[in-house]
Amino acid sequence: MHHLLFIVSVYLLSHCLGNIIDANEKEVECKGSVTLFEGSEEKVVTKDENVRVTVDRVKVEGCGCFTLHSKKEGRGRSYFLNKRGEHTAEDIGWSKVRSVRRVECERRAMP
Repeated sequence: MHHLLFIVSVYLLSHCLGNIIDANEKEVECKGSVTLFEGSEEKVVTKDENVRVTVDRVKVEGCGCFTLHSKKEGRGRSYFLNKRGEHTAEDIGWSKVRSVRRVECERRAMP
């Protein structure tokens, strides 16, 4: 009985691991965005872009991770946006955003 249980467990484990590996190999297009709010004005960013916005809050939608920067071209102070939802200027620590960059989430994740 234990032998049969072992064989079934090994089979199921190998089948599950195979699916996990297959899932990681498939590239899924990620469509995420950051909306920068300045009063009643909105600026939607989906790719690397220089902006000039004094934010009250930002909203992350869809998938992917972004960084906000206090200077153009991804320079200056940065704030990592790794989760969907709203972030206030207080959360960020500053309000003048000059660039937004799309980044890989894995590179910035804590170990």
